[in-house]
Amino acid sequence: MNKPKIAQPEEEKFVLTQDDFLFLERMLLNMGYREETTTYSKRLFERLNLIPPRAITGREATYIYKSREVGNNYTVIIHTTYLKASKKWRDTSTDAAWCLIAEGDQAKYFAKPFSRTKGFIFKFLRYAWVTKWKVDHRPLCPQCQDFMHIVKKVEPRGYYWSCHNNVRHDENKPVFSPWDFGLPFNASKFVKIRREYTQRYHDKNKKEGKVPTPARKIRKPWEVKKPGNLT
Repeated sequence: MNKPKIAQPEEEKFVLTQDDFLFLERMLLNMGYREETTTYSKRLFERLNLIPPRAITGREATYIYKSREVGNNYTVIIHTTYLKASKKWRDTSTDAAWCLIAEGDQAKYFAKPFSRTKGFIFKFLRYAWVTKWKVDHRPLCPQCQDFMHIVKKVEPRGYYWSCHNNVRHDENKPVFSPWDFGLPFNASKFVKIRREYTQRYHDKNKKEGKVPTPARKIRKPWEVKKPGNLT
């Protein structure tokens, strides 16, 4: 006689809460980030006449970190996907969280987007700290002592530091440094884990003959109607 099947309880779906956001915000503020104000956002939209790629409901909480070092104009920007006015996160399928470095209005570095799955808060906070550290410790060119600049590789995806003050360099050549130059050991371990996970994902796709489009290419950019005002 067959035994009746016992219904198994469904696994509890992972859902981010308001408390998760409040913890995230508190930790970002403790690191030295500040919230982007409504006034700043409004002036940015007006100055560049920004047009979103799709209809957007609500204004998500965004946090900015600027180095206090003279001449270092790199800024870390954290897009959380949390809508403060509505006290809720955007729908999971509509957006991911982003961590980037900008120089003026130009994005110079994008971390791989963060999906809002289990462990999201701590992964996001670690990268917020790592990215802030990179801006605070922006390397100086060992030959001319100017700030080095972020350069994006084409293939494989990645970044490095460079200085092209060739006339002030030995042999009139550019100088390069690795992207993780000087990064503390524990931070390097975390970054390495995330990159290894990404590499396994790419290897799996390659084995299965899949060629997924990177999220940074899928994500439609905002249209800048006043490009002459870009800084």
